[in-house]
Amino acid sequence: MISISEKEQAEISELIFNAEKKSKSELVPMVVQFSDNYPAAHFRAALIVSFIFSLILYYSPLSIINPIYFLWIQLPGLVVGYYLGTFPLFKRLLTSKKEHDSEVAQRAMQAFYEHGLHMTKNHNGVLIFISLMERQIQILTDHGVKSKIDQKIWDEIVSHFGENVKAHNLAFALKETIEATSHVLENYFPKEENHTHEKINDEGELKNQLIIE
Repeated sequence: MISISEKEQAEISELIFNAEKKSKSELVPMVVQFSDNYPAAHFRAALIVSFIFSLILYYSPLSIINPIYFLWIQLPGLVVGYYLGTFPLFKRLLTSKKEHDSEVAQRAMQAFYEHGLHMTKNHNGVLIFISLMERQIQILTDHGVKSKIDQKIWDEIVSHFGENVKAHNLAFALKETIEATSHVLENYFPKEENHTHEKINDEGELKNQLIIE
């Protein structure tokens, strides 16, 4: 469960609104529980638990001679293990960092296009993407931002996010990240005085709210 209250979501919306008043950019924060179902983790857990069930039977006080019993005992072990593999803790333990990096990057890119950040008028869309299970954050930018802002700046903001999560909580860290991102965008893409809100297209602008999936 993503622990960001309605009050905190409202505060985040206000931060986004203020950020977009100061720069010619569209800022979208998004939090997901995990970036993939990681089916491999389910099967790995099933195999491990089924093997543990066989070991328990082998070392139990029961006198088991027929090896077929060691095979039968693995069936409930497979079911229990597969079920345990659905929990985030076991998913994280039974998958590698390389798998996490790949899935988070793919999910973030998918979200970038799903939510229209590639359609901003000046191609200055910025996505702050957080995947909780993998404990990762990515900041994706459209080519208008990439052409002017060095990746090191975003890497530094990402690093501070990790420090803030450890010291405070997710909502606090996200708000700090939005403010830091806002300052960067304001410096590179300041909005002229008396300039009206920019829109993606005739259908409207991106919503100023946190996306939770």
